[in-house]
Amino acid sequence: MKYYKLIYDYENDDDFIGSLAKETFGVDQYDVTKGELVKGWNDNISFIYNPDEGNVYSDYLSNNYGWFTVSKKFQQEMKEVVQNSVQYLPIKIINSKNNGEELNYKVANVITVIDALDLDNSVYDIFELDDEKIFSVEKYALKKNIVDGYNIFKLKDDTIPIFVSEKFKNIIDNSKMTGFRFLEVRVV
Repeated sequence: MKYYKLIYDYENDDDFIGSLAKETFGVDQYDVTKGELVKGWNDNISFIYNPDEGNVYSDYLSNNYGWFTVSKKFQQEMKEVVQNSVQYLPIKIINSKNNGEELNYKVANVITVIDALDLDNSVYDIFELDDEKIFSVEKYALKKNIVDGYNIFKLKDDTIPIFVSEKFKNIIDNSKMTGFRFLEVRVV
């Protein structure tokens, strides 16, 4: 099975809504990228957008926090595929012109983290920051024996990127969901 790095589709988002964090109630931008369950989430967390800059709701909604924010359609179509790998966190999307609220979007917090990075077959740089080695991966390679059976996950020690299976990608493509782009990664 093929695997992909999931990225937002900036190339085709001319009319898509781009949202900015408005009220986060102390939730840090990186709290949702750690690959851990988020506790104490405030359901009033909100993002704002200007409809003059974009007025089309995509299924993967762009935001300045880089959070994986998804539509109700995504949540319904992917229910069986993501199962216990995602924690859905409610947010409000607010129109800056009329203060209208869209409540059908949720942050999809990916909580499945696996040790599947194959450094021998990846292209990366190492640099030190505060006496800590940091890996900057340019091209990912994943360990086949570890990723088999997973449809969505993050990598141990590199929890910002999200990786998905071919099955996940096919559902997105067949459902004609918008805002998604997939970069195939090597599986060895």
